[in-house]
Amino acid sequence: MGTIYTHDSNEIGNFHADSLTVLEIVERLNTEIHPSFLGKKFYTDAQLSEKLNISRRTLQEYRDNRQIAYYRLDGKILYADDDVEEFLKSTYRPKY
Repeated sequence: MGTIYTHDSNEIGNFHADSLTVLEIVERLNTEIHPSFLGKKFYTDAQLSEKLNISRRTLQEYRDNRQIAYYRLDGKILYADDDVEEFLKSTYRPKY
């Protein structure tokens, strides 16, 4: 017959610790890795506002004024990485 493990067993403790480690890695990857489609990486509204350190309302104003390109998919706003780069380049002002 097989071995019976209880909640006090070292094996159960190790399994629990390993599971927490895997969960932490998955959560970190989920926040750091951006979904890719057709070779493009996309940011959500919340991700881009955090990355640029601006409010989501400011992003809304950029969209309303057609300053930044975006995709609307079932009400969700997505920004392509190359569109963000193009927007940032358009706002660049060199030093004197």
